Amino acid sequence: MKVRILKGTNTIGGCITEISTDKTRIIVDFGLDLDYDEKSSILEIEGLTYGQPSYDAVFITHSHGDHIGLIDRILPDIDVYVEPVSKKIYTLLEKFTGGKVPRKTIDLKPNVTLPVGDICITPYVVDHSAYNSLMFLIEADDRRVLHTGDYRRNGYKGSIFESTLRQIGKVDLVITEGTTLSRDVTKKMNEVELSWTATDIFLKYRQIFILQASTNVDRITSFYKAAKRTNKNFIEDIFTCNIVSSLDNKHIPNPIDFSNVYVWIPVRYKKKDIRFKNRFILPFEKYKSRKAYEKKNYAMMVKTSMLEDIMKLHRKGLIDNACLVYSMWNGYKENEETKKFIEALKMLGIEAIDLHVSGHADIETIKALCEIVKPSKVIGIHTTNSEKLFSIVDNVIDVEENEEVEV
Repeated sequence: MKVRILKGTNTIGGCITEISTDKTRIIVDFGLDLDYDEKSSILEIEGLTYGQPSYDAVFITHSHGDHIGLIDRILPDIDVYVEPVSKKIYTLLEKFTGGKVPRKTIDLKPNVTLPVGDICITPYVVDHSAYNSLMFLIEADDRRVLHTGDYRRNGYKGSIFESTLRQIGKVDLVITEGTTLSRDVTKKMNEVELSWTATDIFLKYRQIFILQASTNVDRITSFYKAAKRTNKNFIEDIFTCNIVSSLDNKHIPNPIDFSNVYVWIPVRYKKKDIRFKNRFILPFEKYKSRKAYEKKNYAMMVKTSMLEDIMKLHRKGLIDNACLVYSMWNGYKENEETKKFIEALKMLGIEAIDLHVSGHADIETIKALCEIVKPSKVIGIHTTNSEKLFSIVDNVIDVEENEEVEV
């Protein structure tokens, strides 16, 4: 079995891994660059995106755009495998934001081994900031490769980290994400601790505006728990509401199953066409309510596009003691729209408070993974500081993009 990192040895997001035998070739993940815009170039791969198909299948680890966002460029005769809830979230995001409906895919079932040619792939659910993320055990030629995808152990599924790895057992090669190797992660906190820290913040302010990713279901749950502890109504913007309501999980805060969760429909959606409104807004109209915010004691999930909505609440006297909880990677603050949003809220007397837990493995988690599966070789991807991996775990090999590695 051979491995090539087609992209990812010195970049976060947009990673592409090829795994092959003499008879079979597969790809793991095919997504957009993290800083992708319309001017960005996209990697074209012969046999995958153009020409005659020469790959047997593509496997997607999770629903984040930097892992799944380019699946429509894959040749139609190549099978693409995605966990069904991840596909549902990605499809909803594309429809909601005006993108096209993604191509047909084949469902992946966790813990069920799937043969493709002479390669066997077994997906395992991992803890990450994307719902139902997967890592893959890939077996062929009496060799075993573990591709971690994005993972961590500080979320609500962190308890499965060790048992899953012990179930997998020893492997010949680990391909691990190393996102945090490139970032200064000084605070070590898990989702439970974050929720209690949020509770302290919620006690100090009457109105809480929350800026986070709508696909980070763990974080939504953490803030909902903080709102419940402090007797605040929890208000989800319409996009978040569509996401969480599509998961068919009554334990995730959503206005359908939770009496103290409400929906806010931003003013910008008044201009949407009737088909959009019927699909995404009308089903949730009945969960709007003035009582959610009229007593000025609420926690509301917001987007940077909702400045007009916040100013409207301010003009009506419905904001008198508020803060913005910023719960994403700090690097996103460099985005101009985010900068303007935070500054505009500051002008309204709404200060920003950073409260975030990474969705990625920290150094101790990477160490723990390698201690359990005892790889003979380790390759770092999804990082701009792969050199740091050498000082963390044993058996790291220095690999250039497109360099072929024998497992």
